[in-house]
Amino acid sequence: MTEKKRIVLQIGGMHCAGCATTIENNINKLKGVEKAEVSFASEKAMVTFDPKIVSLDKIEEAVRAAGYDVVYERITIRISGLKDQIDANLLEDKLRELDGIRNVSVNYVGNMIKLEYNPTLVSLVDIKKVIADYGLEVLSEEFALTAEELQAKKLKKSVALGLLLSTIIVLYNYPEIFSFLPYANTLMAGIILILFTGIVQFYVGFPFYKGAYSAAKMYTATMDTLVSIGTTAAYVMSVWYTFPLPQWQYLYFDVSAVVISFVLLGKYLETKTKGKTSAVIKKLLELRPKRATLLIDGREKEVPIELIQVGDIMFVRPGEKIPTDGIVIEGHSAVDESMVTGESIPVEKKPGDEVIGGTVNREGALKIKATKIGNDTFLAQVVKLVEEAVSSKPPIQKIVDMVAGRFALLVIGIAIATFSVWYFFLGAPISKALINMVAVLVVACPCALGLATPTAVMVGMGKGAEYGTIIKSGEALELAGKLDVLIFDKTGTLTKGSPEVTDVVPLITLDISTNGGKDAANEILRLAAIAEKNSEHPLAKAIMKAADEKGIKIEEPDDFISIPGKGAWASYNGHSILIGSLRLLKEEGVDMNGHERIANELMEQGKTVVAIALNNKLVGLVGIMDTPRPEAKIALEEVRRMGIKVGMITGDNERTAKAVGRMLSIDMVLANVLPGAKAKELKKLQEQGYKVGMVGDGVNDAPALTQADVGFAIGSGTDIAIEAGDIILIRDDLRDVVAAIQLSKRTIRQVKENLFWAFIYNTILIPIAAMGLLYPALAGIAMALSSVSVTSWSLLMKRYTPEIKRKS
Repeated sequence: MTEKKRIVLQIGGMHCAGCATTIENNINKLKGVEKAEVSFASEKAMVTFDPKIVSLDKIEEAVRAAGYDVVYERITIRISGLKDQIDANLLEDKLRELDGIRNVSVNYVGNMIKLEYNPTLVSLVDIKKVIADYGLEVLSEEFALTAEELQAKKLKKSVALGLLLSTIIVLYNYPEIFSFLPYANTLMAGIILILFTGIVQFYVGFPFYKGAYSAAKMYTATMDTLVSIGTTAAYVMSVWYTFPLPQWQYLYFDVSAVVISFVLLGKYLETKTKGKTSAVIKKLLELRPKRATLLIDGREKEVPIELIQVGDIMFVRPGEKIPTDGIVIEGHSAVDESMVTGESIPVEKKPGDEVIGGTVNREGALKIKATKIGNDTFLAQVVKLVEEAVSSKPPIQKIVDMVAGRFALLVIGIAIATFSVWYFFLGAPISKALINMVAVLVVACPCALGLATPTAVMVGMGKGAEYGTIIKSGEALELAGKLDVLIFDKTGTLTKGSPEVTDVVPLITLDISTNGGKDAANEILRLAAIAEKNSEHPLAKAIMKAADEKGIKIEEPDDFISIPGKGAWASYNGHSILIGSLRLLKEEGVDMNGHERIANELMEQGKTVVAIALNNKLVGLVGIMDTPRPEAKIALEEVRRMGIKVGMITGDNERTAKAVGRMLSIDMVLANVLPGAKAKELKKLQEQGYKVGMVGDGVNDAPALTQADVGFAIGSGTDIAIEAGDIILIRDDLRDVVAAIQLSKRTIRQVKENLFWAFIYNTILIPIAAMGLLYPALAGIAMALSSVSVTSWSLLMKRYTPEIKRKS
């Protein structure tokens, strides 16, 4: 079976949601393409395909055939070490082997590489690694403008020219007001208007014609179609009424020029604000330091970050950024991870602890062994997942895109009807009917509809990434706020994942205590720890840990025998210590003296009971339990407050499971469920009509997380690439599950508000324009402002903080 490949492409030239739909349909027609989603807001296409059936080149051709461009970043890299032109040619061939590279040119004389690359397919780190592996040194790199910057720069020039000429056009178009101008109210003024408006119409407005032509080839219509038809109609009619002498009451050159100029101004402002919605990705990329200090043969050497190899030892001083992911091998410090996990308090790091590249070492010096480089690093994985996520569409957007895709055709129908009613039924002059038709065409704004969902989703996902919550798709973002039931795995998710001593019950006073019997509980714990000192059993480790925390000195036993599955025996200072289950002690003839009742009470609370006998006499009981996390109760209360039913699933016995359920007020407890059967239990709930979420370990609970409508993989740390689940929570904190759900609800609320205003705008202004109450130039300005306002409205979400975060 061929492994499917997923890529993200940067698309240039889109003006509205209709453009995105056109590209999407064209790519989806290709044999071998499983799924293509194009986001107008992020200007990216995410394509899942079979590389054995269809190539990346074919997919890019489909984009170009639809009339749009696949955008590549341009870069110039200065190098040293090239021997001759043959060497340069060989390096060119090596670089061309990388996916996402095109137009490579290596100049031997200038020691320079010029190339274009797709940053979603290949990173600059990978490119530099190829150069370094070839034995060359990278001296510097110079970026050409990014796709967004190029588009903004081009639009800025067009807008400046359009607004300048539009000002002159408006002045000459109203000679009764501006009669002081040279040639005012003459045929020469009309010719000036024809020439200046022609420049705006056909030069400044050329992208609209290009987009309309591309849409027409695909038998559809977009915003480009509406603008080009409307402004062309106004321009042609105005030219017609200019000769032999201008009939000023029928000249609407200002409509053509102002509409095109202001729609482009709107696109420019929209491009700038859309860039802010994806700022989190840029912020993450900026975290990476440029250089690192390596320890080579005991000496420090500063190198570009691209030259770091797995296994290299890095030296990081206080205040410096950690160059790449690794493990601390020497030193103690506190590391600020707030920029990647949302944890505001610096995290203590000691030998054996993992560190994330891009985080800041705050206190002591650290020696770190590099474990991941390039695209394998945590930051690179986060950027990749976020870019894929913002390119995917939530279900609500698919419906809106379908409406927006047909919206332009509907508006054209309304515009034709407007002309017909005014001209044929109301007997208005053709100029009046035509200009009302133009008003309808240019006031309609499919852009606002197309931007309503993706801009909010982009900001929402960016906010999630700030808090260490990686939402892998738009669908997950939407569904997380619609869950009916949220099921938590018990061990390691709701609980700490390791047993702890909760109760120590002394049953008689001991005469061998080191403290004269003043603390019988500590003496029982001391005896238990002595007996278990050489055991590797998890319960033994829990006893040892409890004794250590209380500062109890634990001597070596004189003799030790492990009794597999039951307990252990030890001798100490001439005394016999037997520790283990009640059954073991009974088998060894220890008299329970009626203390089974106390043991049963502990077991009813879900605790494992370990009994201790000294010289064949029962002296104490120890209760051990995998206790709930400290934040579990708060998190579950918040989930219930949001109207979501809480459940717990575990392989533990029913008594233990129900005890934990009672402690956390969980009604739905699914016990004795083997790991492989968890997914089946979730499916049963889904068959009852519930939207089900699952919270668990991203590796061990993978089948259940995949079965759930939304899977939350908690405590993922830096291994986010291998995780199952739709929402990845980097920190091991249940409150992040609540934060993800609250963020989902807030984002979908923002989407609905955006859609409401976009629909209200079109619902109110299209009839007003059809009734002849809206001058077309003003209609064009209103249309431009509507899409900018929707994007700006979404940006307000950047101030949002989930309620659970404000409380904690």
